[in-house]
Amino acid sequence: MYRQKKILFIGNDTKLLARHSADAQTEVVSSISFVDAITQRFIPDLIIFDSFRENDVQILRRNEKFLLIPVLIVADSFSQLNNLNSISSFPRVILCNRSVAEDNAFFERMKLLLEKKSSLLPSRTALLVKYAILFLNKNYAKPLTRESLASQLGIAEDYLSRIFKKEMGLTLWNYLTLLRLDFARREILLTGDSVAAIALRSGFADPAYFDRLFKKQYGSAPTTLRH
Repeated sequence: MYRQKKILFIGNDTKLLARHSADAQTEVVSSISFVDAITQRFIPDLIIFDSFRENDVQILRRNEKFLLIPVLIVADSFSQLNNLNSISSFPRVILCNRSVAEDNAFFERMKLLLEKKSSLLPSRTALLVKYAILFLNKNYAKPLTRESLASQLGIAEDYLSRIFKKEMGLTLWNYLTLLRLDFARREILLTGDSVAAIALRSGFADPAYFDRLFKKQYGSAPTTLRH
């Protein structure tokens, strides 16, 4: 018999919550301090944090009922995170930038995970994906290649591409592009700099190529954001 999947949502990102609540039963709390109170009536299939708090995963895993449940941590940026020591010992944890978490490919990946039609990578392998995401957050504006990123992690390029796609549901390069586009979108809204200059410091060497990607992602030209 089919059982509707359950998601425990910790935070206040209404857009992200609305996307997931369309297909699953959701319980929402504002912080980790309220989680224990609901365990008698609600055991989720997935736990989503809408921002990154290093101690929250540790607190969550102390409750045996949540020990094996997959956790998704969503944040605008992980650039301030210097290492993954606080969560590296915990399996079944995914990091994802908000701009990517809203992408259809990643959303479909989460649906498969929630429905247990797909699994997460083993802990040590998944840690490589986390390090790749951390590296992209700190270096997305620089000229990057798959080879240089794989070299940073000490693994083969093809292997990195394969495990990243399996864990995240989209390619490493698509992830990087979404990061760059989101940074550029924010800069266009918050600064008066030229679109060409913003494209360059977002990691796009060709402003015309940036313009095409931006239109494809957001449905309009970059300059329309300022109108």
